[in-house]
Amino acid sequence: MNRALKINFKFGLAMGVLLFLQIGCLFYYGSRKAGFHEDELYTYYSTNKTAGLSVEDRQWMEKDALRNDFVVLSGEEFRYDVVKQMQSWDVHPPVYYYIFHTACSLFPDLFSKWLGIGVNLTAYVISYLLLAYGAYTAASGREQSEKFSKKAGLIAFLTCLAWGFCPAVISGVMFIRMYQWLTLFILLCMDLHLRAVKQQDYRVKSFLLPLSITVFLGFLTQYYYIIFHFFLGAGFCFYLLKNKKIKPLCGYAAACAAGLGLAICYYPASLSHIFRGYRGTEAVSEFSNASNTWGRLKFFGGLFDDYVLNGTLSWWLLGICLLAVTVWFLKKRKGGKWKVLNESTGLLLFAGAGYFFTVSKTALILGETSNRYQLPVYGIFLFSILYVIFRLTEEIFALEPFGAGRQKAGSNAVCATALFGSIVILIMNGLALKGDKVFFLYEEEREVMEYVKACPNEPVVVFYNDASSDHVWWLSDELMEYDKFYMASQGNQEQITDKEITESSRLLVYVADYENKEECLEKLLEANIHLTAYEVVAQKGLWTLYKMQ
Repeated sequence: MNRALKINFKFGLAMGVLLFLQIGCLFYYGSRKAGFHEDELYTYYSTNKTAGLSVEDRQWMEKDALRNDFVVLSGEEFRYDVVKQMQSWDVHPPVYYYIFHTACSLFPDLFSKWLGIGVNLTAYVISYLLLAYGAYTAASGREQSEKFSKKAGLIAFLTCLAWGFCPAVISGVMFIRMYQWLTLFILLCMDLHLRAVKQQDYRVKSFLLPLSITVFLGFLTQYYYIIFHFFLGAGFCFYLLKNKKIKPLCGYAAACAAGLGLAICYYPASLSHIFRGYRGTEAVSEFSNASNTWGRLKFFGGLFDDYVLNGTLSWWLLGICLLAVTVWFLKKRKGGKWKVLNESTGLLLFAGAGYFFTVSKTALILGETSNRYQLPVYGIFLFSILYVIFRLTEEIFALEPFGAGRQKAGSNAVCATALFGSIVILIMNGLALKGDKVFFLYEEEREVMEYVKACPNEPVVVFYNDASSDHVWWLSDELMEYDKFYMASQGNQEQITDKEITESSRLLVYVADYENKEECLEKLLEANIHLTAYEVVAQKGLWTLYKMQ
């Protein structure tokens, strides 16, 4: 086995072991997930709807009437036309929902968090491989030497180490929505461009056709894809113009236009979603408001600092500044020229920064959960930080006083930087995970679910608010555990007369958190002489669960 093959084998083995450990970590956090975000429940409903959910005042609802709209029933598998129609009525493109519906169709009649986590885990594994390839390709640039391969491998390994174990990425896999798949297509888009630059290959079969397919799938997974592609494409076009590659530029523009045009033709609702839908108009309004720019950038930058770097961003930037000043000073004394970024890394940084700025201006501000919108570029930012540190360290050790041994000194510096970086990253991510920064787990609901599962035959009353009756479905995972439940409007002040309710010695009551909450409970006490008091069992979102006896 020659030296190059030995290096590639070691690199592949290290990346494989790292992936195995990260998958184990994801299964661990998946086992801890005990509840659902309301958007996650909507994923199940909008993908698997059978009859459609409706609320009827003073009516009992059977368990299966609810559950059947959250699972694929036997005989209703692979109904992609229904999935497409459901999304057209909302504000999302359909590809992620096709994927999720496929997974649910393979396991009919099953409602499980593992269906959603499994779909995301598949995207995670592919994203890991794409990020590793992209980091390796960008770090090595157009160089082919063993020296550059070794350095690029170390940077790719550290990038995936920092990315896969950070709380934001783990949270992205736990969140049963389309953002992990958006990350996949953005990284795929990135890799296609990097490969084209490195190999100077702009042919239809190897670049333009895969690119057009990626545009089609990426746009129809999440509309934010087009933001990243816009900035990456702008930088790529500038690169082609700079190098006077007019024919490849025309082919590139045609491939992108074809992919986007086909996507719009296949899914015309996308235009109304972007330009007339409530999310599209909100995004345009926020983007045009200059006064919110600094506040929004600070907010999303803080999320990256807290949930990716565990509050150490200032230290990383300080280290980069110190290294840059050192290189500048030494180079100035020697009169040498230097540059940190190559063509590929400059292209990535431009695209990542453009995406981050635009999404920061337009995305919803939802606390820690807003990480989902920036998730696709976190790997690019981690790579950029690590790459710049490696390059600056190399520049220092390439100078005197290392003399004739500077090449060996530079190689040792790369290894030392890699070892030090690994230790810092492991400590950083370890402290973050120990600090419970992974979200979308809802572990506080575990005890509530155990309580609910122990009471399948209890009479259950759900007092909903007429102005937001759809919030009933935020309780779906709990309501599915009861045999049936009684729906009652908070706006209806008439006494409940159903005998099962009025003659029961014990009730479980969900009440929407509005001003007449106490009044609804008092009316139940009046209607049932067997009940004398109530106590809070749990609170969830805009709901409170009471036990009456």
